[in-house]
Amino acid sequence: MKVKYLFFILFLAFLACEGEIVDPELRARSVELFAEIEGVKTRVAGSSWEKDDAIGVYMMKSGEPLNSSVIRENVKYVTEGTSAFQPAHEMEAIVFPFNGSDVDFISYYPYREDISDNVYPIDLHNQSSQSSIDLLYSDNAKKKNEKNPNVGMLFSHQLSKIVLNIEHYKSMDLSTLNVIITNAGTEASFDLTTGTLLPTTEYGDIVFHVDAKASAGEAILLPETDLSGMELWFVIGDEVEVYQFSLEEVFEINTFAPSTMYTYNVTLFTNETAIISDGTISAWIDGPSVEVTAQRTEATPPIIKGSKKTPFTVAETQVSTGRDQVWVEGYIVGSFTSSTMNSFLPGATSESKATNLALADTPDETDREKVIPVQLSSGTSVREDLNLVDNPDKLNRKVKIKGNIASYYSVMGLRDNKEYEYAD
Repeated sequence: MKVKYLFFILFLAFLACEGEIVDPELRARSVELFAEIEGVKTRVAGSSWEKDDAIGVYMMKSGEPLNSSVIRENVKYVTEGTSAFQPAHEMEAIVFPFNGSDVDFISYYPYREDISDNVYPIDLHNQSSQSSIDLLYSDNAKKKNEKNPNVGMLFSHQLSKIVLNIEHYKSMDLSTLNVIITNAGTEASFDLTTGTLLPTTEYGDIVFHVDAKASAGEAILLPETDLSGMELWFVIGDEVEVYQFSLEEVFEINTFAPSTMYTYNVTLFTNETAIISDGTISAWIDGPSVEVTAQRTEATPPIIKGSKKTPFTVAETQVSTGRDQVWVEGYIVGSFTSSTMNSFLPGATSESKATNLALADTPDETDREKVIPVQLSSGTSVREDLNLVDNPDKLNRKVKIKGNIASYYSVMGLRDNKEYEYAD
């Protein structure tokens, strides 16, 4: 009998080594993750976590660095909107070591698959979705083991945030307002091993995310120790009115610190001044309040890439990281017969499709590597007026189309398009 039992145990061990599923009672306990955001219960508004928020989780030997002792790395966990997180794929659930040894955990938000060498890439060009660029980090869960499977993670914001509450002195319609901050860090990296932000690798202009009525704007920025050279620009319409303010003029706020939200209450005046009052650092970390005045200017504001005046080209769209409701300009050169780039069909023929079109920087383009797919949503004027099935005469017309730059047919294309105008 002892021989039989020994054979059975060895058989189970062999199955476990081969990666097969064995009786759960013979496995180590699964990790139960709970997560909270330090300081406040919200990132922007609503509950602390939103449904389908995803984090990346690392487990390593206790007391040892991530690089050399990682046991599980970048495992995706998701939530239904509570503090409890579950593995996105059950078969990838993290379990404690069988021998009961202690482990530590590191985690970050939002989840990305393209993590290399434990370095998280940061790109702040696209501000349309604030939560998708709000980098959070947790490394507080230490010396955990299977005796207590509950792992509580405390996340902290690693970037800075500016919120603008905007109004016009004479209640002018601000629906065409754009807000830009110049000379801001746009790209950097975050070292998950040490929990530190690496030096900024690119600077440029960032367009704020502004609500439909332009009564509020917000942007997540890289922390800065020196605000000199950074300016806020408020541009109404096609430069109908332009306001400018240099951030370095405010002595009370001379840095953008991590985990800190800076709130400015902005009043725009038609008598050539704009007042930014009650500037506070709040919500994430409380700070001082300031009052500043910005002068109206006739200077040329920064280029707002993706505006109707300065639309994206097809080449720029192809290398974009995605933008919502921006303008793209190009020539209609064909369509796609199926949902792959290989199905690009130049010209207007009997096989053309009414559901999409191909846009290029030059007319008569036939190289699929130089075109982007454009979605033509049903029931929109964009589809009715531009599709090549009903409008073959639109071939080679130059157009501007407003939509979302996003993955389409596995490349960067233009989706959710509801507005267009001819550019020739």
